[in-house]
Amino acid sequence: MEKGDLKEKTVFGMMWGAIGKVGTLTINFITNLVLARLLMPEDFGAIAMLAIFLAVSSSFIQGGLGSALVQKKNPEHIDYSTVFYWNLSVAALFYLIIFVSAPFIADYYALPLVKPLLRVQSVVLIIQSFSYVQYTQLQKQMNFKALSIRNLAAALAGTLVAIPLALKGFGPWSLVASAIIASVVNVLLLWKMSSWRPAWEFSFTSLKTLFSFGGLILLSSLAETLYTNVQGLIIGKRCSAGDLGYFSQAKKLEEIPVMGLSQIVNDVTFPAFASLQDDRERLLAGVRKSTKALSFLNFPMMILLMIIAHPLIYLLYGSKWEPSAPYFQILCISGLIYTVNTLNMNVIKSLGKGKIYFVIQISERLMGIALIIFGMKFGIYGLLWAVASVAYISFIINSFVNKKLINYGFFRQLGDIGVCLLIAAFTGALTYGVGLLFSFHPVLIMLIQIAIYLSLYILIAKILKMEELDTYFCTLTNIIHRKK
Repeated sequence: MEKGDLKEKTVFGMMWGAIGKVGTLTINFITNLVLARLLMPEDFGAIAMLAIFLAVSSSFIQGGLGSALVQKKNPEHIDYSTVFYWNLSVAALFYLIIFVSAPFIADYYALPLVKPLLRVQSVVLIIQSFSYVQYTQLQKQMNFKALSIRNLAAALAGTLVAIPLALKGFGPWSLVASAIIASVVNVLLLWKMSSWRPAWEFSFTSLKTLFSFGGLILLSSLAETLYTNVQGLIIGKRCSAGDLGYFSQAKKLEEIPVMGLSQIVNDVTFPAFASLQDDRERLLAGVRKSTKALSFLNFPMMILLMIIAHPLIYLLYGSKWEPSAPYFQILCISGLIYTVNTLNMNVIKSLGKGKIYFVIQISERLMGIALIIFGMKFGIYGLLWAVASVAYISFIINSFVNKKLINYGFFRQLGDIGVCLLIAAFTGALTYGVGLLFSFHPVLIMLIQIAIYLSLYILIAKILKMEELDTYFCTLTNIIHRKK
């Protein structure tokens, strides 16, 4: 791929990825706003209890083979067919395992409703297994326009099911129905958008070859999934469903900016970096530019959310959800560095360093799980601070590895992101102080703080002539002109 073509595909891949992700998150966000006022924290807590079992199963079903197909330079049709039938078979196996295990899981939580909820919602595992190969092909082609349209349509379909059912009093079942309908629409659209169809062919040789890289990605993904979801597992066991509901709502709100931006970064930069794996100088330049640009956007966003957390949650969800606010603030501290960690890991993955990727993920996540278990001795707050500390320890480890791979180590990365972090923190301190001077309604103070924060941040960036501000401005201008 030529340099100009790659740059254009990456830029517009980011654009369409952002449109799809922001649009999907907006739909899900609005849905969640409505459902938060119709359902109780216990309803969300019951659904959150299912998350770890479905997430672990999904990790096994995908098996890291999608990443292996993206990383492989010229996969053949038999490679795709092999992965398709493998995904479908493993999905059926895990659905059976979950179906049989559901009563024991319900007993673990001492909540009988978990049994039927889990048995029904786990149907999405089989449904989604029909979509992984088509998704991988479109991702490898960097056709993020099609993927974004699919995401938006699936999210909207889920919304149109969830809200009426919640209004009719179906409680957590409205969330289950939403997930199933969204998955069905997801698969149908991917099959419509992709011309690829599985042939009656399967190769154990191909599977073995893909697993040499994908198997390590599977284990890494499994460690990440366990780490992410063990928080809910522990809270659900040690605390009430209501406490888990508050936590899950705070995490869901924090994931809107963090996971949304991180998913865009992952989807676009992985294939882009993989295409540059034989040119380390261009790869380093691309990684540095991406790190600076994303930090410029992510740091102020997370600090601003920390400042306005209490009035934001009150405005969005109502007074019954206010206990979620301090949880949300601590999660935002973790979210500050999450996207940078995603970029670092994508470099390792794009270079085909499956063993290194595996060792790092396993080490970091085992350490994370140990810290979370220890932190829970001090309650939910101890758990949350453990999560935040793990994110920064991971950054140190990841940057050390990339020092060896592409000469992009801790101090070099800190130099690239440090200015944005200092400006965001300084602006945040001023904005918080200004908010203390007013005695208006909290929501009005929040709006004033948002206006002050954004104005100050952009003004300082303009005064310092930061390249990242010009990059976003030029990209936005090009998009507008392109539409005209």
